[in-house]
Amino acid sequence: MRASLVAPVLVGLSVAAACSGSNTSQVDGSAGSAASANGTGTGGSGLILNSGGSSASGNGTGSSGSGTFDPDAACATSSANGEPIPVDLYFMVDITGSMNCPVPDDPKTVCEVDPMPPYSATTRWTVESAALSAFVNDPQNKGLGMGINFFPSQKNLCAAASYVKPNVEIATLPGAATALDTAIMNQTPGGYTPTEPSLDGALQHATAWATAHPTHKVAVVYATDGYPKGCNADNTITAAAALAATAFKGKPSISTYVLGVGPNLSDLNSIAASGGTTKAFLIDTTQNAASQLAAALASIRTTAVVGCTYTIPAPPQGQTLDPAKVNVTYTDSKGKVTNVLQDPAGTACAMGSGWQYSADGSQINLCGSLCTAVKADPGGSLQVLFGCATVVGSPPK
Repeated sequence: MRASLVAPVLVGLSVAAACSGSNTSQVDGSAGSAASANGTGTGGSGLILNSGGSSASGNGTGSSGSGTFDPDAACATSSANGEPIPVDLYFMVDITGSMNCPVPDDPKTVCEVDPMPPYSATTRWTVESAALSAFVNDPQNKGLGMGINFFPSQKNLCAAASYVKPNVEIATLPGAATALDTAIMNQTPGGYTPTEPSLDGALQHATAWATAHPTHKVAVVYATDGYPKGCNADNTITAAAALAATAFKGKPSISTYVLGVGPNLSDLNSIAASGGTTKAFLIDTTQNAASQLAAALASIRTTAVVGCTYTIPAPPQGQTLDPAKVNVTYTDSKGKVTNVLQDPAGTACAMGSGWQYSADGSQINLCGSLCTAVKADPGGSLQVLFGCATVVGSPPK
């Protein structure tokens, strides 16, 4: 899927308004161009695929009749774009004293505390702040929601409440770029590392934001250069991982991405894994930290934005959605179109490559290997087809 930052924007919709029979068509075509469909069904009508708003045609055959598909007859059609799922990333960024450590780090004497002035011209903070600023101003991030806060707080270092209110509230790029840039450039590193309370505050804010914006996908990006230091006995990696797990399992679900800036930070992987993002992005500051940071931020953008959940567009005016008459096809970047079968009711992605409705029926979720393929293909697109009986697959035996 193209990372156009409202995840995913590439949902096309073809509505079959009066399809009288089921369809198991094999469709060949490419996104944005005409496509043809050959279908079989009890009523003898083919299902038209409109990929990207172009015209389409098809032929249908069935047990009760056959004939050339006429868009004005059995399956009158109309087209609409699917509703994108906005993505919001809330950054909680480390500005502790160790962010003044020089870059590149000396692998023999790793810097773990504020080295005190005079500082190197290139520090962890100068490199990270530049990467964040570049991310904020990247044209590829147009449409992405972003907010930011920093730790440690100067008011109450160890209280989660000190980190709930953002320095810059979540808003859409590029409009929010100036405020975010200003906030980043105004930071001066210093102090200890309140990992648990700062992550707690970030997750609280992200959860509140997601609750107030239920159509948005919201995630926390937690950037730090070290392990917990200071505060009380609860300020641990284990406690932070538990917070991330609770937020990820909650409703709404909040994922936690972790950006570790510095050597020897592998323990941060447990926070990312608990937060649903598998492992941390670890930046080895003994190497080229700038390029690693740019790559990590781009990867976070891609994995957060190119997801596997699609909002079902509203049917044409005067019609109501029949959940038993929805089908899904996926077109990869080379134009190959695959019919995606629905997973049987009551199964949890049992086929490993199908689709399911969300619990409230408002979204389509892709399963297993199909989800993986969609994330790996920035040029692909998903089509939601309405009007013909849903084709349900069978789990492998």
